[in-house]
Amino acid sequence: MSLYLFNAIEIHDAAEYARYVELARPVFMRMGVKVLGNDEQARFDGLPGDKAVLLEFRDKAHMKAFMTDPEYVKAAVHRDKGTAMNTAVFRQFPQPA
Repeated sequence: MSLYLFNAIEIHDAAEYARYVELARPVFMRMGVKVLGNDEQARFDGLPGDKAVLLEFRDKAHMKAFMTDPEYVKAAVHRDKGTAMNTAVFRQFPQPA
């Protein structure tokens, strides 16, 4: 069952975040992570943020493999330098038959 990761991202160093995107994009593609939402004009009620991102993973193992991929770990250093994030991880709602 799919697993979703939502990030409310507050960007304080656009150059670092751009470097993250540049390095992380090939990993997203190679690992088949779906970007379901990516909005730089998102509105947040009670959360700081400039950008909303919603990712879909096949399952928990897929998300763990992505997050621990050596290339992604290197990219994430730039993400962490350039942003502050609030993150939620949740499962897909099982549709009734």
